[in-house]
Amino acid sequence: MGTSLTSADSTMVSQTLIENADIFAWTTSDMSGVSLNIITHRLLVYKEARLVSQKKRKMGEEKHNVARNEIDKLIKVGFIIKAQYTTWLTNVVMVKKSNG
Repeated sequence: MGTSLTSADSTMVSQTLIENADIFAWTTSDMSGVSLNIITHRLLVYKEARLVSQKKRKMGEEKHNVARNEIDKLIKVGFIIKAQYTTWLTNVVMVKKSNG
């Protein structure tokens, strides 16, 4: 929710979202009639591409726990799956939002 909203507007938006939760797509299965080819992201990888390995960066325990929780949420709702090609993985970059 935007930080520029007044508390009254924020409350109104929250109530509207809760009252109409059934019209939003929360998972891919909620989007009946929409082809998975449209709602699924795939990386375009060229066969000629040269592999570049990154050194694994360590995160603090707090960042690690936050990242793990977010990953678990995305897996649970079906927006991401475990990678089959681990050579193309990259380090997680965490950015703290201004509202904490």
